[in-house]
Amino acid sequence: MVLPRSALFIWLIAVSSLSTRADDILFIGNSFTFGASAPLVRLNGGVPKLFEEIARAKGKQVDTSAVTAGGKDWSYHLAQPVTAQALKSKVWTWVVLQDYSWRPTHAGNIPEFLRDGETFSDRIAQNSPHAGILLYETWTRPPGAFYRTAPGNTFSGPAQMMSELHQSYARLRDDLAAKNPNREVRVALVGTAFARANVEYPEINLIASDQHHADAEGYYLAALVIYETLYHDSVIGAPHQFYHGVLVIPADEAAKLQAVADEVAGGAPAMGTISKAVLSGPSPATSPQK
Repeated sequence: MVLPRSALFIWLIAVSSLSTRADDILFIGNSFTFGASAPLVRLNGGVPKLFEEIARAKGKQVDTSAVTAGGKDWSYHLAQPVTAQALKSKVWTWVVLQDYSWRPTHAGNIPEFLRDGETFSDRIAQNSPHAGILLYETWTRPPGAFYRTAPGNTFSGPAQMMSELHQSYARLRDDLAAKNPNREVRVALVGTAFARANVEYPEINLIASDQHHADAEGYYLAALVIYETLYHDSVIGAPHQFYHGVLVIPADEAAKLQAVADEVAGGAPAMGTISKAVLSGPSPATSPQK
């Protein structure tokens, strides 16, 4: 059958539109997503916009949105109308989920973490049945700045917390993948990348002065890991200047952090087999719990 010229023109426009359609990516999290303690990151859209600028510089068509609230976990977000509205607002390509930092550990509530992850999976599927889920693994505090936890719920140090985070996110990924084999579920190993950077490049500070949130370099590393995990495209050569030059990651530090992200997200061993040295980071003297 030969199409009339007008019909052929319309068909070509439709195909072109489909081929250039942007990936719509929704981030749901707390201050580790919106960039607390790094003012230039926070005021310009947090990790989602850092990720978006990296993706666009690498030739990807991306639009990001975010639902964030400081100090909140997935249970909080699941109860908020704004979360439900965001999930229903469009058909998402990916949803990035970041929970309260210690919740996937023995000091938090691992069963609730897993249950809320499954609830999010179900709710995402209602409006976006083919959306991938990217689980944002967070980082541990450094030695000497540890958590106030109930008696019996303290950590021996960063290595223990990082190992528990790593295992819990891997477990949730496996649970969600088994429940819905037709949907992509991945873990962005951000915390693991922090630990590796601490080993390989201890001169680069990733943590803010509050010893809890990241600084600009830390959030940059998070965005790099998320990008490479999502697109399976190396971050080597990614930009290190953002927001029209307002935020600049020093070029030498950016190159090192890109290498770490590429090692972890690109050539990483399977979750659960990453070396103990990488998970533990440096080994300074044990510090008292705070």
